[in-house]
Amino acid sequence: MRKVAVVMAMLVLVGCENEVEGVHKQVAEHLQNPETAKFANVRFDTQGSICGQVRGKDDDGKYEPYRSYVALKHDGQYQVIIDATGNDLRLREACGGAELQRRAEAVADQPAPAGWDVEVIQGPNMGAVSDMTARLIEKGIPSSVEYRDNKPVVLMGPFPTKAEAEARKADVMARQGTDSIVIQHGVAR
Repeated sequence: MRKVAVVMAMLVLVGCENEVEGVHKQVAEHLQNPETAKFANVRFDTQGSICGQVRGKDDDGKYEPYRSYVALKHDGQYQVIIDATGNDLRLREACGGAELQRRAEAVADQPAPAGWDVEVIQGPNMGAVSDMTARLIEKGIPSSVEYRDNKPVVLMGPFPTKAEAEARKADVMARQGTDSIVIQHGVAR
């Protein structure tokens, strides 16, 4: 009986791997050079959609920044959405961070006397906070961990201006494929 369970588990994993490979081929088609696609932070949501980050080389042979993607599963087929702006709410609805983005948009016009934070999106299956902060430290990106409702939150900042926070957000996404949102330091989330 145990052998049957192991074989079934292996077949399920092989099926998932083939689905991911198929989705990655679809996602890569959106790049300048699809054969150079590199994927990061690949994960499944509870409905079987696939989330992650992707980048590829440009025509000069240099890697472009990472961009988030989601492959939404409907009736066994996938619809691929690539986040061109870094703020696509449809993508965050599936992959995590939608509530934080809505909150950031709701308070966007409020002043930030204490500066601006870059808060890492922590959606489903994002992995250990310690791994995430270690990757940031490896790249020379200072971060801190704050606890909200007994859950760890990874922050960078505060930065004195929103422009500096936006620049850090773009840098972290480009180099690591780590999605984040800019929001006023100290504002209720």
